[in-house]
Amino acid sequence: MKTRTTSFAIAVTAASVVLSAPATAGQDANFILYNQHMEEKGAVEFEVYSDYGNVGSGEPNYTAQLFEIEYGVTELFTTAVYFEGAKTFEGHENYDFASFRWENRYRLFSDETLLNPVLYAEYEYKKPTSLFRRSVVGRTDGGEDEEEGEEKNEHELETKLIVGHDVTSRLNIAFNTIQELNFINGNWAFGYAAGLNYALFRSFDTSDVASEIGPTFDGGLNKLTLGLEAFGGLGDSVKGLTLDPDKTEQYIGIGLRADFKNNVHVGIGGAFGLTDNSEDALLRLTAGIEFE
Repeated sequence: MKTRTTSFAIAVTAASVVLSAPATAGQDANFILYNQHMEEKGAVEFEVYSDYGNVGSGEPNYTAQLFEIEYGVTELFTTAVYFEGAKTFEGHENYDFASFRWENRYRLFSDETLLNPVLYAEYEYKKPTSLFRRSVVGRTDGGEDEEEGEEKNEHELETKLIVGHDVTSRLNIAFNTIQELNFINGNWAFGYAAGLNYALFRSFDTSDVASEIGPTFDGGLNKLTLGLEAFGGLGDSVKGLTLDPDKTEQYIGIGLRADFKNNVHVGIGGAFGLTDNSEDALLRLTAGIEFE
């Protein structure tokens, strides 16, 4: 198996340079990363996420879809439910229900502060067939005690501390700590996500060079956002914390999201494994609509 340790070191260095350079709401164009922006009060959003995973190392590839309904309870509190369907491209396995998730985000302050902290809690019921990546946590060197025999359904609580800041009207940077509790064995697994969102084009900004091209380019497009992020595991409560590329999954991702004036948005993104134990690549497509 080829070693990606050098690639991992280079990518981490590159990410730190990108994050120091001179963004926009929720997840925007990112895979895992959240920022401080919340759903508007009373707004409802329906979204479909579709993943195609190229696992590598002789493991079967897969597809997984996540169906989301999100609601802005208040200006500071957003809640959402998710339903997952998934299948692997191996044998004659059927496409099947794979997980249910209930997410809650609460922003602590309505006014802008330096870090704009948001508290996140999500209950997860996952069948062994669950494949959709909402986070990457833990270790790959047997950090949790694994029982032999039939795989069991999982009940987990995932919490995050989300901090984000609008550096400019176009650029947002954010960082998430991720903590995941397995209710069955009581073990904790840890991870992180860090990155940015940058608005390449906004129709309401007349200073944009792109908007000066004219209505042919505009064509109903409201905003075009580029997302960059790094995410991965940080260890667990059994064997301890680590960023060792031989013991964790680490990824770097890039995404592009287009928001249209009719409240429809679509996105495409890719995430690429940086360590031997990571999946080789992941393609994600998204489409959604918001009702205010």
